[in-house]
Amino acid sequence: MKRPYILAFFLIIPVFMTGFTLDNAIVPKEEILAGGPPKDGIPALLEPKFVSADEADFLNPDDPVIGVVVSGQPKAYPIKILNWHEVVNDSFGGMPIAVTF
Repeated sequence: MKRPYILAFFLIIPVFMTGFTLDNAIVPKEEILAGGPPKDGIPALLEPKFVSADEADFLNPDDPVIGVVVSGQPKAYPIKILNWHEVVNDSFGGMPIAVTF
């Protein structure tokens, strides 16, 4: 019996919080289902931890990464981690950067 209330919370409350409406929806409203995290529901990585390539045993040799080089200093941001966070706030020698895809 609690499930309809939970569904109502996740389907109706966010509409009021975001200003998003379904007034002009082509698909019937009852067929539109919530999916994924809510707005701002994916946390950014604020203090990323880095390991050497030899220590990165969680990566396969062909795993894609976003590579950044600033002043000759390279860093790699694995896509398999970015899939869960989408944004990394990092810095190079005090210069802030945001890595996203």
